[in-house]
Amino acid sequence: MVSVDSSGRLVLAALLDSVPMTRPELANRTSLSRPTISEVVRRLVDTGLIVDAGVRRGRPGRVPTYYRLAPTAGYVVAVDVGGDNLRVAAADMSGALCFEQRQATRATGAIRVAVQVARMITAATKAVGDQLGPLRRVGVSAPGAVHADGRTMSVARNLGEEGSFDLITPLEARVDAPIVLENNVNLAALGERWRGHAREVGTFAFLAVGAGIGMGLVHDGELVRGAHGAAGEVAYLPLPGSVPPGQRVGRGREQLADEAGAYGVLAALDARRSWPGTRPSSVEELFAQAATGVPAARDLVEAEARQLGLTIASACAIFDPELVVLGGGVGRNPLLLPTVRETVNAYAPFPPRIETSALGEAASLTGALFVALQAARAELLRVVSGSDGG
Repeated sequence: MVSVDSSGRLVLAALLDSVPMTRPELANRTSLSRPTISEVVRRLVDTGLIVDAGVRRGRPGRVPTYYRLAPTAGYVVAVDVGGDNLRVAAADMSGALCFEQRQATRATGAIRVAVQVARMITAATKAVGDQLGPLRRVGVSAPGAVHADGRTMSVARNLGEEGSFDLITPLEARVDAPIVLENNVNLAALGERWRGHAREVGTFAFLAVGAGIGMGLVHDGELVRGAHGAAGEVAYLPLPGSVPPGQRVGRGREQLADEAGAYGVLAALDARRSWPGTRPSSVEELFAQAATGVPAARDLVEAEARQLGLTIASACAIFDPELVVLGGGVGRNPLLLPTVRETVNAYAPFPPRIETSALGEAASLTGALFVALQAARAELLRVVSGSDGG
């Protein structure tokens, strides 16, 4: 790619983050002189990174020409790897979604899951590559702790992996683009900050409650990962009243996860010897009965909400967030919100605002798109300014 220098970087950055702009508008945005803007725009058009977006008529005087990022400037792909489902999405360099697909996770183990993910990435590139230019980054969201090397993960039993494993190497063998890997709950937090409730919020937490439970922490706009990539693993909180390890149902290794996640909710449901009417067979059915006013169902939902409230209050004592977003298949149910808020208000010295995720099940996928897009844009701007990383 042709180097355009630092002035080109400023102009391209302005067009990455905004609607089409005229040369005078670009001059105002970048503080560059109008002659410099004219030369930079000409060179960026020549490289194919920006295009003429037409004119806007209806105003007196000279009709201005608008410029925008070229549709063929490239694209990114995001993957959300789950124990039950795999989701893939593609977006152009402006962040506009242009492809999405979901499949059931057909295998367990890092290598077998990577093969299925690679096939879905290939399907995405075939669907959009001819229209959008080169694939610049792939963002991968996966359950488990991501270690400092950005490649190794652990604590990912949803994928059938007990110890440490490498998800990136088998993907790199099949995908021709740099890959960014991050924990799924961390990415849900970043997704919520990009396009959800946490926009303009510097310090907040995302509490994901699904089959298990985890928390993504963002402080001053940056993820908090911890020394081992395990910051926010609230499944291991030994809360007062927790069931001793030897008495837990199922896998028996987590602490809060076996009580506050879906497994714990179902275990509490099974422990009820009698049930008015048809006993729910899933968490979804339990919440549906609670919504209709079935007392036994409402009791279990209230107990779940109190447990989540205690989890948040415990995190508040350490992290002091301004906002907590509830997500995940269980956590995003709006029935939980009133009791969660009430419990946190009773225990936390500075109760945060608490909201149900604005992104729903797409939170982690949205975060994966965000980190892929940020990395792709940064590389593109480095190349344009003539620095390293070309």
